[in-house]
Amino acid sequence: MKKKDIPFMPEFYDRYINLCEDKDVVDVLSETLVNINMDNVEKMRELGTRVYATGKWTMHDIIQHIIDTERILAYRALRFAREDKTEIEGFEENAYAVTALGYQRDFDELVAEFQAVRMGTIAMFKSFTDEMLLQEGVASGIKNNVLAIGFTIAGHQLHHGNVIKERYFPLLDQ
Repeated sequence: MKKKDIPFMPEFYDRYINLCEDKDVVDVLSETLVNINMDNVEKMRELGTRVYATGKWTMHDIIQHIIDTERILAYRALRFAREDKTEIEGFEENAYAVTALGYQRDFDELVAEFQAVRMGTIAMFKSFTDEMLLQEGVASGIKNNVLAIGFTIAGHQLHHGNVIKERYFPLLDQ
């Protein structure tokens, strides 16, 4: 199913969903996986621990955040697809970033982990029927649906990719 098939736009997540093209959700997830290309990975590796402002995350932290968020959102999608109506609590991304210690991890291992997590997400979304993709639930106090979550996962990565290009890559020219 495509972005236009999302039955309603969940509040807050529209900022990520709107970054995605109106294509099949599995195609969008697959294309954004390829979006982490070798040129960008080399630039991110070169940045090391540099940040554009005090208190901002390093490249390692950003990749770890994308991984953690994708796992949480994929779990929500699975729960909703299986018609679990139990409300799911939220998570505090900044607390996760502190305790994940992404900045201490090997960058190539983080990229490989991101790719593995995305492949798992793609496989899961391939297994969902159209009926499953339209299932709804509540997480973090926000009504959402499986299809919207798939686009949120891809759009969240695109969002951070834009931040990296706009705010971090210019540091390489300084």
